[in-house]
Amino acid sequence: MNKTWIIAIIFAFISVGAMAQVEVVADGRLQTILEQHILYNEISKTVSGYRIRLEVFSGTGAKNKAFAIKEEIEENHTNTPVYVVFNEPNFIVKCGDYLTRLDAYSAFQDLKDSYPKSTIIKDMVNLPALNKDDEDLYYPEDYEEFEEDL
Repeated sequence: MNKTWIIAIIFAFISVGAMAQVEVVADGRLQTILEQHILYNEISKTVSGYRIRLEVFSGTGAKNKAFAIKEEIEENHTNTPVYVVFNEPNFIVKCGDYLTRLDAYSAFQDLKDSYPKSTIIKDMVNLPALNKDDEDLYYPEDYEEFEEDL
């Protein structure tokens, strides 16, 4: 009988504690940091995604080799953006701005024969530009009706 009363008292304390309200008191600097974070995200036009690393060069003539590959890719694949990044002591040639690994894989298949050292890497990529005239971007016919329902 004693154990039953103890268990009942414990449950009573737990239920009273669950109904208690918690007030969070925060420093004003926390709000400032949050606002700066939001501003940075509005300014930054990059997001985590994938690129294809084609080559890595170092040593004498590395810069010239890297930019030669960049020009070659820009001529053969006009819709693919190409980047040359200097990460001391290497010049790294990357291409593409892919949001998923699957998107990068299709371009990787096209490039892997010409560039056998190429690999898909995780990187910060540029967001695709949204154009209202773009055929892929459209509003459904009942968009106005849907907006009114909200």
